[in-house]
Amino acid sequence: MWLPGQINPMLNFLFINQMTQHKQWFLPAVLGFLLCFLSFSPLHAADETSGAGQAGNVSVSDEQVREILLDMLVKQAPVTEPVATGSLSYDEKTLSQWEPTEANIVVTRLREMKQKLPTLWDEVKSAFLRSTSPEDGFAGWQFVITMLMHLALGLVLEYLATRPLLKRLYQYADSQQKTYALKIKFVLTRLTIQMLGLVIMAATIYVCGLFSIKQNPYFELLFLEALRAFVFFRFSMLVSRSVLSPFSAPLRLLKLRDVTAKRIYYWSILFFGYYELEIFVLEYLRGAGMDKLLIDTLLVPMSIGSNAIILAAIWSMRKRITGMFVDEESIAYQNSSMSRFFVQLWPYFITVWLLVIWGLWQYRNLQDRPELAASVGIAWVITLLFPVADRVFNSLLINVVKIPWLQSPSFERRSRRFIHTVQTGFRIILLTIVLFTLAHSWGVNAADIMMPLDGGGMGGKILDLLIIGTTVYVFWELMHALIERKLPEEEGALASLEGDGGGVGASRAETLLPLIRTTLTVVLGIFLVISILHALGVAITPLLAGAGVVGIAIGFGAQKLVQDILSGIFFLIDDAFRKGEYLELENLRGTVEKISLRSMQLRHHLGAVQTVPYGEIKTVKNLSRDWITMKLELRLPYDTDIEKVRKIIKKVGQSMLQDEELGPSFLLPLKSQGVMRMEESALIVRMKFTTKPGEQWVIRREAYRRVRDALSEAGIYFAHREVRVLLPESALPENDDQANQVPIAKSNQSE
Repeated sequence: MWLPGQINPMLNFLFINQMTQHKQWFLPAVLGFLLCFLSFSPLHAADETSGAGQAGNVSVSDEQVREILLDMLVKQAPVTEPVATGSLSYDEKTLSQWEPTEANIVVTRLREMKQKLPTLWDEVKSAFLRSTSPEDGFAGWQFVITMLMHLALGLVLEYLATRPLLKRLYQYADSQQKTYALKIKFVLTRLTIQMLGLVIMAATIYVCGLFSIKQNPYFELLFLEALRAFVFFRFSMLVSRSVLSPFSAPLRLLKLRDVTAKRIYYWSILFFGYYELEIFVLEYLRGAGMDKLLIDTLLVPMSIGSNAIILAAIWSMRKRITGMFVDEESIAYQNSSMSRFFVQLWPYFITVWLLVIWGLWQYRNLQDRPELAASVGIAWVITLLFPVADRVFNSLLINVVKIPWLQSPSFERRSRRFIHTVQTGFRIILLTIVLFTLAHSWGVNAADIMMPLDGGGMGGKILDLLIIGTTVYVFWELMHALIERKLPEEEGALASLEGDGGGVGASRAETLLPLIRTTLTVVLGIFLVISILHALGVAITPLLAGAGVVGIAIGFGAQKLVQDILSGIFFLIDDAFRKGEYLELENLRGTVEKISLRSMQLRHHLGAVQTVPYGEIKTVKNLSRDWITMKLELRLPYDTDIEKVRKIIKKVGQSMLQDEELGPSFLLPLKSQGVMRMEESALIVRMKFTTKPGEQWVIRREAYRRVRDALSEAGIYFAHREVRVLLPESALPENDDQANQVPIAKSNQSE
């Protein structure tokens, strides 16, 4: 800033210091510049001849040049007239000494508005009259008629272009089931057709205007602003109708009553019509060269009108808006005093909120700070769109959880939590945007408060954290639902009490997907933590390097753990076992009940749960893979007809193969393998069959029963284990009575 009698130090540095350092070339340059400057200087014009002659004949030294230059700079500095302080009051003297603060700027502009307010109407009238051409007989009413004719022609062409397509679209929608996917397709298709018609209408009006525009730039400006206002008004109507569907309830995206949808639609038409009219007037006046102060003066009552429409809509529809969010007849609402309190007072809260936003916006606008006023405008727009946007998002979530490929046994009960969490995240994100835009418009910089390491604003970082957290949660829920859909329903611990075990295990996907789900959860958790730290400005690279060092140390200290994990990975890659399969591991056996990264759990057929680390497993004997062969042995007397036994067993096997319940389980029927060995008291005859895993136990029981019955019918009985004792003839009893008395006598003697 220049002050009387002062010289900018920068000029002193640039000229004086450089002159003393480069005397040999700087002095001639300064003299040449000084002569040129004086020759064009208005202060030197009165004495041009004498001054020029003296300058050409007098030689000066360095000190004289410095004095001349300083004198010229002082003379060229603007001189302010001293204020006669004697005629000012004390308040005026104090106010004149203040620096121009924000409040001073607002007060000054309000005073200027008050002074120019009497000329406002004349200026507006004069600006609009510039668009007319009285010499050509073109008045304002002719402009209105011209615009109405062009508008009518554009609307007719729009109707003719879109009517056949919309008719077919409605016929197709009426013939289909009203699913949410159909509603979305219908709304998007209808909006596309209507946008095509809007383009046709705008092009028609514009082309017609080219032939009717006079050689008047103000008329052209008025025409283009009117066209823009109507096109945006028409666009707002089409979007509102697509979202609310006030006249087609079966195709409505939102869960609204017909009366509520129509009321909101009519109020939106009124608001958008007034808003576009306001923008039309202000933009034309600005383009016509009207004083900006008068435009800001006119903006005050116009903005009051738009906010009055919004508040009138809120208070007239407060019960219907409440019904969009709360079911007042529900038990949860009746039992919640906080909900009833908020329902009663939210119109007052939103009224105060909108008035505060309007006051802040008007305050920044009076300061001539359009960038800060625009920040307040963002908060204002989000506040207005929040009810409809929130209901649209809620309807979208409700229908997303109904997608067939997301359905799983537990997702249905988790869907409410999913909807509530994502909906809350969406609302918090909108609220955060509103709060930080208002803070920015007020001049509050979050970076000055939190001082993040990378210099970014804390508001943006909090918003990033909310978006990252919500995105990670949504991704985790969707992936969890997809994985769970591929898995069978979880059985309780008592489910293993039924059946004999050793049945067919789960598929490989059913075995690996739980591990993938666990791994995905861990990876997403680590990613979320790293993202949060990065968003907060924490350097991630040193943390990752430190984590690597800690991981190496843990690896050396927990070699057994690493061995178990690596062994498990290779067992799973080899597909050695699956969940639900019956295994034998050296001295352990049981059904695989749970598989983790380090170990697996075997459920013994007696109920005990055995946890086996993968590193301890040497050999895996899988009894549930593909097929199982069971061999049964029979003890028959030596005099048994073996061929007859073979035929009987074969006949039993054929009858079991034809059984409705047992037959599908057989892979190879029951048959005899003949005599396998001879023992002291019996012939050991073996028979075998092959079945699907897990079915062998039932078939074994049934095979024993049927073979026994068939052999009994043929007069063949099983051989019992017996011990034969050969006694000498002298020790044999003479008759049966003596034989019966021998054991009794011996027993008496023993006593």
